[in-house]
Amino acid sequence: MAALLPGCVNTKYKTNAPVQSYVVADEPRAASIGRDIIAQGGRAGDAAAAMALAMAATLPSRVGLAGGGVCVVFNAAKKESRTLDFLPRPAGSNGTAVPAFLRGVYALQAGAGVMRWEQVAVPAEQLAGGGATVSRALAQDLSANAARLSADPEARRVFLPTGVPLAEGAPIRQPDLAASLSQVRRGGVSALYGGPLGATVGPALGIDQAALRGYQPRWGETASVPLGIVSMQFAQLPERESGAALVAAWNAAADLPPAQRAARVAQALGATGNGTNAPGAGLAVIDPEDNGVACTFTMGAPFGTGRMIPGTGMLAAQGVTRADFGAPGLLANAIVGRTQFAGTGTASGSDGPSAGPAALLSTALPAALEKQPGDAIQAARPASAPGRASFVACQTSIESGWKECQIAADRNAHALGFLVETPRESD
Repeated sequence: MAALLPGCVNTKYKTNAPVQSYVVADEPRAASIGRDIIAQGGRAGDAAAAMALAMAATLPSRVGLAGGGVCVVFNAAKKESRTLDFLPRPAGSNGTAVPAFLRGVYALQAGAGVMRWEQVAVPAEQLAGGGATVSRALAQDLSANAARLSADPEARRVFLPTGVPLAEGAPIRQPDLAASLSQVRRGGVSALYGGPLGATVGPALGIDQAALRGYQPRWGETASVPLGIVSMQFAQLPERESGAALVAAWNAAADLPPAQRAARVAQALGATGNGTNAPGAGLAVIDPEDNGVACTFTMGAPFGTGRMIPGTGMLAAQGVTRADFGAPGLLANAIVGRTQFAGTGTASGSDGPSAGPAALLSTALPAALEKQPGDAIQAARPASAPGRASFVACQTSIESGWKECQIAADRNAHALGFLVETPRESD
């Protein structure tokens, strides 16, 4: 049973109460896929992987099989936080990206999920095969980038079939992408990195086949801000917008009055609030066992290079050397093993450098320091603040141990979140 709610009470310590989980994503259909995966018994890694793959079909302007991203993962049983780095760094001709997305999502599901790969992959294949309609977020991206897409015959055929961009609510059919996802579902990600799909993709991107086969995402440590019995966890990357930069911005703003923090964070990160940047999309999950996953993704530019690899349905991504398109973060209690906050900050593509990290901090700071509810945090964000933020924020009662959580989906990103209730397993 699932319901869309702005806030709810997790009665984890009420003996007969159902267990509650939370999913939020920057694309509504993907969020509903995450809800379904949790309801079917999946965990945070399963839901996140299924939502990511779904967005490759429903929000290809920002997420795609040839793109990449970054995740922060908290394992409640091990009380351990890790970074999963699969940024789409430049590797091919004209700065095209190494296709990092599939190996990253596969590693996420293998490391933080319990379902079979086929179970999390099939919804995306169904969506690409004709089960999707154009969301508001995709419609806006299509309208803004119609000229770029019209220059490529394959992209024009999918996104502008009548000569104008598909409108919100219109069916979108991507048979070539569905066929590629079918190969990935049946054969795993090796279909792209070592199989016939890779034999087409590598030469089209100007990437050596050996380099494509050898690509691996990287698991690593997180950058942490200790806050008593909890700690804020950021992705640690080699690039400037790594966890170290976020920790420094956090420390610069933490002691200020709440009204002054957003400006100080923007200053510390160099977020100007204007200019061109790589757009991103994000998702976050807190599952029945209090595991947490937060991920952000990018194609490096709207619809990547705007060029589709013939016969695959895949848009070539533009490589990135900065991670300001989006930043994931988790607030975790490593003593009892519990995720208290899971969120993402993402860039729209026109709000300047470091917009994603700045948006994340603008929500994580009040959630962690004042334990504010999600709707209040979202309402207090200045309209001029760079970036977009979607998250789940929780507060736990010291007396009872009950956890109250609120889903705060960013309206500007047309994001959506779900509470998922599942029966409690008997001892």
